[in-house]
Amino acid sequence: MIELNLTSLIQLLNFLVLFFVLKKLLFDRFFDIVDKRKELVKSELEKAESLRKEAEKYKAEHQKELSEAHEKAAMIVAAAEKQAEKILFDAKDKAKAEAARILTTAEAQIVQEREKAMGEIQSVVIATAVEIALRILGKEMDEEARRHYTKKVMENLGDMR
Repeated sequence: MIELNLTSLIQLLNFLVLFFVLKKLLFDRFFDIVDKRKELVKSELEKAESLRKEAEKYKAEHQKELSEAHEKAAMIVAAAEKQAEKILFDAKDKAKAEAARILTTAEAQIVQEREKAMGEIQSVVIATAVEIALRILGKEMDEEARRHYTKKVMENLGDMR
């Protein structure tokens, strides 16, 4: 059984006083510090969570902007390729037209040179033929008569064509 004597009561009273003093001086402050620390940790966790959500939002926005930039770059590259093809096609057409023009000019020049050469050859042949005819006939003509005869022969040949 439990005996209650004066010493036990004094010890119990002593314990209660010590407990009350410790509670006021130590335990209350300790629990206040623990509560403050708990609140601080809780608020830091809430801040960290809000920052994480904000970071995810920024990451999603960045990914969206990045994908839009990739799409825009792809469109720019496609447009540039299309424009390059058009420029190349136009250059080919221009080159073909220029080649055709040069070819036409060259052909016209060849025809003109041929006609000029034929005219010169014809003049030399006629002059030589008149000279041979005169030697065969044994006549001599003056320069004026020779020109007149050559001109007449050339007109006759022109009518034959």
